[in-house]
Amino acid sequence: MKKLIVLLLMLCSLLSVAGCDMSGESNNDKQPAQVEIKKISFVVYRPTADGSEKLLAEKVTMEDNGKSLPENALRAFIERKPQSDKAADIVPPGTRLLGLKIAADGTAYADFSKEIAKRDQGSYNEFMLTGAIVNTLTEFPEIKQVQILVEGEKVTTLSGHMDLEDPLKRNKTLLQK
Repeated sequence: MKKLIVLLLMLCSLLSVAGCDMSGESNNDKQPAQVEIKKISFVVYRPTADGSEKLLAEKVTMEDNGKSLPENALRAFIERKPQSDKAADIVPPGTRLLGLKIAADGTAYADFSKEIAKRDQGSYNEFMLTGAIVNTLTEFPEIKQVQILVEGEKVTTLSGHMDLEDPLKRNKTLLQK
């Protein structure tokens, strides 16, 4: 019986010592390490709200999420509303970016969900939408031209007004000064 009592006392002593912090600081006093949040910035282009066939540059700043700058720029163009009432949002509702790959020759393959190929958008909307996508991506020096894909496939047009068979190059005449 004495051995059992001694054994229990030793066990209790060990457990009470194991819970102590020998540094003299209590665990409650320690502050969590501050994590620095990195910000990234880029430019996206949006059509003017007045219908003047011009694209406005819009600077976007956001938290770095580990994705490439071109992919973040394209996602911001699709997923965010314009920051100014002078710019229009012409991305068809429900459009998603499925992927972005940049080939060694400088061609960006921008793959969108089927919603981007909305058939009832007019020639102006199709022209401005493709121009905004291409000018946003060609802001990055590694991208020289853009091939628009829908659900992983090349398309000849989005809504019947523009030929998208070949990659598109930057259209500087659309950029508002």
